[in-house]
Amino acid sequence: MTLEKVRTILVSVPLMVALWPALPASLRQTHLSASGQSAPEVPATGPDSTLSVAAVGDALIRSRIAQYDDPGDPGFQRMVKVIRDADVAFVNLEGSVLRFSEFKGWPAAEHGGYWQVSPPEVAEDLKAIGFDLFNTANNHTADWGVEGVRMTHETLDRLGLIHAGSGMNLGEASRPGYLDTLEGRVALIGLATTFSPSSRAGAARGEVMGRPGLNALRVDRTYEADAATYDMLGALAPKVGGQLPTASGAPLRIFGVSVRPGRETRLIERVNARDEERILREIRNASRMANYVIVNSHSHEPGNQFETPPPWLVEFMKKCIDAGATTYIVHGPHRLRGIELYKGRPLFYSVGNFIYHEELWDVLPADQYDVFDLPDTSLPSDFHNARFQGGTVGAPANPVYYQSVIAVPVFRGSSMIELKLYPVDLGQHAARPQRGTPRLADEAMGRKIIDEMARLSARYGTSIVYEGGIGVWRASTKTSSQEE
Repeated sequence: MTLEKVRTILVSVPLMVALWPALPASLRQTHLSASGQSAPEVPATGPDSTLSVAAVGDALIRSRIAQYDDPGDPGFQRMVKVIRDADVAFVNLEGSVLRFSEFKGWPAAEHGGYWQVSPPEVAEDLKAIGFDLFNTANNHTADWGVEGVRMTHETLDRLGLIHAGSGMNLGEASRPGYLDTLEGRVALIGLATTFSPSSRAGAARGEVMGRPGLNALRVDRTYEADAATYDMLGALAPKVGGQLPTASGAPLRIFGVSVRPGRETRLIERVNARDEERILREIRNASRMANYVIVNSHSHEPGNQFETPPPWLVEFMKKCIDAGATTYIVHGPHRLRGIELYKGRPLFYSVGNFIYHEELWDVLPADQYDVFDLPDTSLPSDFHNARFQGGTVGAPANPVYYQSVIAVPVFRGSSMIELKLYPVDLGQHAARPQRGTPRLADEAMGRKIIDEMARLSARYGTSIVYEGGIGVWRASTKTSSQEE
C-alpha cells in the first residue's frame, strides 16, 4: 500500500464517522461480508422484507432549521433521529422554493390564501434531516406562477429528491415519483383536492400544449333545496344578481351556484369521475412498477375547523387502497385527524403540521398588503401584526396547529404490521422567529397529543395506546375495518 493511500484512509475514516449519523437509514444498513464486500443487514426485497416510513404533514418553511440539529437542542435532534432512522421519509412541501435573484416570473393573480415562497436552502435542510419524498401538489403550488413551479422542481431535482404532484402538463403532474431503496421500490403519487382553479394542470392534445400545474382531484358539488327554501331563494335571486329558473323544475342561480329543487335542502358532493379514473389508473400502474405505493393528498375539506374528513374523501381513499395503494396520507387541515385501517392498510386522515412558519413570510406582493389596507410604507411584520393582531387571533392563537405527530408505519408486503406516533410540539408560545419549528414533545405535551390521536382514531375502531412517550398500534390490535 502506498503512503498516499494510507493518508487517504486516515483522512476518510474520521470523516465517515462524522457523517455516518446523517446518512439515510437505507444507506447505513450495510456491513462487510466475509469476502470484504458490502452486504445488506436486512433481507433483500421479498416476503420477509419490511419498509418503515416516517410521514409528516405540511412544511410551511421559511427559515433554515438544520442549525438546530445539535446536542444543545436535544428535542430537535431526537426528532431528526426518528426521521433518519426510517427507511424513507415523506413531507408535503407547501409553497415555491426559489431564489429571487434568478426568478423571472411574478406572483400569480390567484393564490392559496397568500403567496408562500422560500429560499432553496430550506429544501437542503429538509434533505439534511432525512426527507427524501416530497409532495408538491397543494393550494400554494402555483402562488408564483409557472416559473415558480419550474424553479421548485429544479431545486428538488438538483438535490436528488423524489417529488410528485405537479408538472409541466397533466401527464407529468399525475405520474408517480420512484425511490429505489434496499427495502424495495417506493412510488409516490401526489394530488390536491384543495387548489386555486388556475393551478390545475391540463393535458396536451394534438397541437395544443399541456398546461403546467398540479394533479387535481376536483369535487363536483350539487345544491338542492326543499320547496320552502327554493321559493325563498327564488324571491331573493333577482335582488342579488341571481337568475331565476328558465323552466319548471330547473335550477336557479344565486351567489355563484346553481340550486335545483329537491325533497330536502342539502349539498351533494362527488369526486370528478374523470379525475378519479385517471388517478386510480396511475395507482394501478405504480402498484405494478413498485413494491410500495404511497398516495397523498392536500385536502383542507370540509374545513380546518373540522375533526373528520368529508365522506367523499374517505370513499376515494378506500378506492385508492383497492387500486393498489399501500397507504394514503392526508395533509392540509393544519390539524390532526384520526387513523383508520382498511384491509390492513392505514388511512391517515390528517397528519397535521410539521413546520409552521406562518408569520415569517417576508416577500409579499402588493395585493397582500391591500387586504388590510396597509400603506406603501408597511413592511412584512406590519402585515403579520395586522393579520394575527399580535398572535391573539388566527393560527398563532390556535394550539391544535402546533401539536402534531411523526407517523412511522412499518409494512410487510401490503399490510401494516406496526405503527408508532411520535408527538411533536411546534412551539406555539415561542418567539415569532422560532414559533412553528418542530421538536419532540415533552412528557406532558406528548401524552396530550397521543391521547388526542387515540380519541380521534377510536371512532374508526383504531386503538392507539401511550407507551414510553409515544403512541403505539400493533398488528395484534383488531379494528373494525381491517377485515373489510
